[in-house]
Amino acid sequence: MDNEELAKRLLENDENALQEITRKFTPLVSTIIFNIADGSLSTEDIEEVTADTFITLWYNREKIQADKLKGFICCIAKNKAKNKLKSINRHKKIVSIDEMDFEDGLDVSQEIDDKVISEALKKALDDIGEPDKEIIIRHYYYYQSSTEISEKMQMKSETVKSRIKRAREKLKKILIERGFTK
Repeated sequence: MDNEELAKRLLENDENALQEITRKFTPLVSTIIFNIADGSLSTEDIEEVTADTFITLWYNREKIQADKLKGFICCIAKNKAKNKLKSINRHKKIVSIDEMDFEDGLDVSQEIDDKVISEALKKALDDIGEPDKEIIIRHYYYYQSSTEISEKMQMKSETVKSRIKRAREKLKKILIERGFTK
């Protein structure tokens, strides 16, 4: 059955359509969540966010355009994954290297590499200056859309998008100059 037919059935409150959609799109939704999480979510978290995606689809079925079912599901999955990451990061405790217990089997070299990269990125962000620094932080760390950033910073959405693009290019150039490769 094609996506348009499934969407129409879903709009008619057909729970079997939801089951078929879930079966059909679970691999795609899981992949989207996995890629956004970038190793930050457990398998159980990914499964939970996947299930939440289809629950949200059901409760928002009246907003579906029959010819855009797949895109609608992908948007829900992306937003659910970002929200899960935000909630996890709010509760994450940052531990300095001085407080680390190296007896617990942590990969010390990876921890140090991550810290070096993080520090280099912070310095590079400082070097690109404001408002680009704030835009990048809002976009990549707080997962704000261009529209949200433009509202908060009182800029046009297109200006925010072009600043993100230019700032990424500047950051890349700075990091390459400082010995970080592509």
